Amino acid sequence: MSDPRLLSDPPDRQALLSELWPWLHDFYQQAQEAFQLQGLPSRRLEGWKYSRLDALYERRFVIPDDSPVLGDSPESLQENFPLAGHQLVFAGGRWLPEASRIGPLPEGARLCSMAQALSSERELLRYYLGQVVSLQEHPFAALNTLWLEDGLLLYLPSGCRLEQPIHCRFFNTLASNTPTGLRADGLAQVCFPRLLLVLEADAEATLIEEYLDNGEAESLTVGLTEIRLAEQAQLLHCQLQRGGQRSSHIAGLHVEQAAGSRLQQFSLTLGGAMLRNDLQVQLLGEGAETLLNGLYLLDGRQHLDNHLRIDHRVADCRSAVLYKGVLDDRAHGVFNGLAVVHPDAQRSDARQVNKNLLLSQGAEMDTKPELQIEADDVKCSHGATVGHLDSQALFYLQSRGLDADSARRLLTFAFGYETLQPLPDPLKGWCAMLLEQALQAQGATDDHA
Repeated sequence: MSDPRLLSDPPDRQALLSELWPWLHDFYQQAQEAFQLQGLPSRRLEGWKYSRLDALYERRFVIPDDSPVLGDSPESLQENFPLAGHQLVFAGGRWLPEASRIGPLPEGARLCSMAQALSSERELLRYYLGQVVSLQEHPFAALNTLWLEDGLLLYLPSGCRLEQPIHCRFFNTLASNTPTGLRADGLAQVCFPRLLLVLEADAEATLIEEYLDNGEAESLTVGLTEIRLAEQAQLLHCQLQRGGQRSSHIAGLHVEQAAGSRLQQFSLTLGGAMLRNDLQVQLLGEGAETLLNGLYLLDGRQHLDNHLRIDHRVADCRSAVLYKGVLDDRAHGVFNGLAVVHPDAQRSDARQVNKNLLLSQGAEMDTKPELQIEADDVKCSHGATVGHLDSQALFYLQSRGLDADSARRLLTFAFGYETLQPLPDPLKGWCAMLLEQALQAQGATDDHA
């Protein structure tokens, strides 16, 4: 699979970009060599044996040459943001400045599109871009790098704390004015957003990545986010996937944390055909802490593959993982969480839990939390559950006057709401609203035999 058909007749963009920005030449060469060496993964590989990628490999995708088209006006897009703060809109992988709003920034802070950064922030990108992710081990990260064009750069100098959150919306929108959003040539659209978040010592920020698909055609997003947290830096990072029944998303999130840093990461998946989340965290400084919460709702024939790996490299670090899933119809979910405690990582605290509700007989969940412990003074635990709604709890709620659908919806909502608890109130309220809407839209409260 070294010559996939993920793109149709791509132009020689590397030569063009290298001419515009010569310092990128070696970077692209490394990505090309890494991708050619690996090719696209197949189900013969252990980490990919549950991922249903064959349909994507057989499809022809194209990066549109035209400017992306959104059905909403720039003004209405700004009004639809539920959270105050910096707002950035992307369509087809490209930044739309007319629909975005970036407020005043503290001195030394950088918040701009990746396309702008490639021209104006070359020294920052030379030093940080591609340093957190290993392209030799992640083929889709290499593919994203090969087609690097736009995305987001956030850089906060030491002591810089953003009071307002950064909310980024990525529409995988087809470049077409047709009523259905379908391309005239019948090709599916692909985009490769790239995000680089660098927080220096004692910096603090909140960033939300939201991916939406507002078309009816098949589409693919291959995203990559790199996060680097220096000493005592703190980041709240949320990643929301709200795709359609024909949109697919392969996401990579790679993190490095220095001493005393804290990452709070929340993943909310509410739609998409084929979804894959790869999350890799390296705890490199003593006292670093990472808290990972995730919630996914799947129905129809949707497929989600969550792969997490947390490496405790040094002593006195803490990691906690809580992922929950609600699966209906013939949906298929996968959770593979691995915490590795290396020999020098004494007094590590690594915990992970994965809990799942199956709302139908056809839903399927494969869960595999793992611990690899190479130190002797540690606190580590893992667990997983797959089950159904409690019939006694349903009976109790109905005996108190709720109808069967409302009782099921309430119990399902309460099951997922636990993962939202660590979020600050405005963000928690918005995610709770999305959760309730998704439960209603998916028919998660239907009565299944």
